[in-house]
Amino acid sequence: MLLIKNGRVMDPKSGLDQVCDVLVEDGKIIKIAPEIKEEGAEILDATGLVVAPGLVDIHVHFREPGQTHKEDIHTGALAAAAGGFTTVVMMANTSPTISDVETLQEVLQSAAKEKINVKTVATITKNFNGQDLTDFKALLEAGAVGFSDDGIPLESSKVVKEAMEEAKKLNTFISLHEEDPGLNGVLGFNENIAKEHFHICGATGVAEYAMMARDVMIAYATKAHVHIQHLSKEESVKVVEFAQGLGAQVTAEVAPQHFSKTEALLLTQGSNAKMNPPLRLESDRRAVIEGLKSGVITVIATDHAPHHADEKKVEDITKAPSGMTGLETSLSLGLTYLVEAGELSLMELLEKMTYNPSKLYNFEAGYLAENGPADITIFDAKADRLVDSHFASKAANSPFIGETLKGQVKYTICKGQIVYRN
Repeated sequence: MLLIKNGRVMDPKSGLDQVCDVLVEDGKIIKIAPEIKEEGAEILDATGLVVAPGLVDIHVHFREPGQTHKEDIHTGALAAAAGGFTTVVMMANTSPTISDVETLQEVLQSAAKEKINVKTVATITKNFNGQDLTDFKALLEAGAVGFSDDGIPLESSKVVKEAMEEAKKLNTFISLHEEDPGLNGVLGFNENIAKEHFHICGATGVAEYAMMARDVMIAYATKAHVHIQHLSKEESVKVVEFAQGLGAQVTAEVAPQHFSKTEALLLTQGSNAKMNPPLRLESDRRAVIEGLKSGVITVIATDHAPHHADEKKVEDITKAPSGMTGLETSLSLGLTYLVEAGELSLMELLEKMTYNPSKLYNFEAGYLAENGPADITIFDAKADRLVDSHFASKAANSPFIGETLKGQVKYTICKGQIVYRN
């Protein structure tokens, strides 16, 4: 039995925001009250700390199977716990890809060993071939929570329509990475800095928002739910808002890096600041923040993309893989660039990192209530924290190393057990 005392308990689902105690037993929250006395319970003093639902990240890459020199499910889960996350959804761009029931079952067997909730999507098309749909029904029945070819945009509108229709039939949805290869240059570099500094044709804005416009309108026509991953452009926010205004079932996420930084970070952080979609302009950063404030964007998701140091250290930065490790800095970036900056309240930030992503997948997570799951993160929202290169993740490819951010995770509790303490 665990008794959390005197913390500021915040639940985005109910709106609860008050200093009280939380009693946990057998993986459940037994009681939330101003003062609880319980003989024999382990006491966890949360005075001055925020007690919130365990964070939920619906977009992570744990690289298992096939690329475990970068990360594996175990180290990914450790990184998640260190960042305050109790539930994560892995992408399927593994080797082999999660395109069949056998691979899915292997991945889920590995995931089941972890102390946090590790879930996964399956691919939309077989081995990312962009043409042949996987067996959605069989994969859902075997435990996939959704579908995405994340990292490889679907070029065929016919395939997108077929995938949406199949997903709708099965009461699920597809998540899309929107960067049209036919409209793009070298990935990972926003077109402006690519041209001015690197003298190459970079990743264009139109590649993102044109493909997105196509897909949200197919969603409108099919009445299917589509989820837009890590949008990064001002126009993209407008496209999503337009589609939502028509009544299309479109949801969207933004990654912390896109509301925190701009393309200029490439000049100081090099390949660690190279990602897809790339860091954009200040006007884009402002626009995604406005999208979060207005509710057009309902979810913050990290796109946690670990890479081995040697892969990132190549002489030619255009050859370095795209992506950054994100689970252990996500909450701090939200606290620093959204809450401290006066853009969102702490409750609004938590909603986008707990209740909203959980609701998208109908997870039993993302809220604090009596008889609800004892998935809890306890953090100091005001503490300053210098990001160093020591991560629980196998990887340290973060462009935020050396930066002082707000917020320190003190405890992560999953299924009633303390899985991380600082």
